[in-house]
Amino acid sequence: MSKEEKKAGSLQEKINLVLTIIVLVLLIIAPPVFCGLLYLSRVPDVTWGNESGLTYSRIWMHRDRGVKGIAYQSQRVVAEYSDSEVCAETRLRFFLWSESKKAEPATSTRAMVFANNRWQPNGEECR
Repeated sequence: MSKEEKKAGSLQEKINLVLTIIVLVLLIIAPPVFCGLLYLSRVPDVTWGNESGLTYSRIWMHRDRGVKGIAYQSQRVVAEYSDSEVCAETRLRFFLWSESKKAEPATSTRAMVFANNRWQPNGEECR
């Protein structure tokens, strides 16, 4: 075999490897992503978190006269003042594939109190 034949064979092997990896990634990643988007298009949102409702994450399809993207909201406790008062931070993010004037990322903190067997904002800023 000449040097040119070895180079051509090596290049062909590299191309085959790259194409194999691309096909495998598409077969492994694309179906769950597609099914997830299909599910989100049928339900208002998907929420998960702890039982208290104080710490949670939520994902939904952002709509503005049609689907514009995916929205993600999370709330976490950043400070505990007592057993019945905490400071919670809420983050809102958008992953858009179409322009939307209503979709602005935001982060806010607010004081929450435990009243009537659930966590509620008390209307005050965190200390």
